[in-house]
Amino acid sequence: MPVSGDLYKQLGRNAAGPVCIAAAYDRATGAVVGLTASSFVTLSFDPPMVMFAIQQHADSYASIVSSKAFGVSLLGRKQSRIASLFATKGRDKIERTPFSVGGTLQVPLIRDSLAEIECLTSQVFVSGDHAIVVGLVEAVRTRSGGDPLLYFDGQFGSFARLSQVDS
Repeated sequence: MPVSGDLYKQLGRNAAGPVCIAAAYDRATGAVVGLTASSFVTLSFDPPMVMFAIQQHADSYASIVSSKAFGVSLLGRKQSRIASLFATKGRDKIERTPFSVGGTLQVPLIRDSLAEIECLTSQVFVSGDHAIVVGLVEAVRTRSGGDPLLYFDGQFGSFARLSQVDS
């Protein structure tokens, strides 16, 4: 028997990887859709692939999983407001956020993010109440400097190198 939901939620204390915004265009309307994902990981080096998970009840679910391409913007620690905004439902997050357009696949990207990744949708796996979206990386741009925005124990934070931490 699987563990209870309350017990499972304690895994939220697991430090998630970088916080990102996954964004695409709705195929029917052409409008930008997007969400905050803390489940983003690199999957393969050859071919270069990434993946993230999306809840099936997310308002952008249908658009993201049916999109032929998507953009991933890895956020810096100064972009927690954007991460919080994209963790909500509704169009307000799109209207309040300046986007740029990727030069290779023309996908929506968050300006001033630490990295911008343009992907072709390769596979979508439905598992439990989520879908896992796998993307073939077609273009990457990174910015030097700045610390990544991370997610731990229900809060946003940043990275502290061990040499900077008191022993």
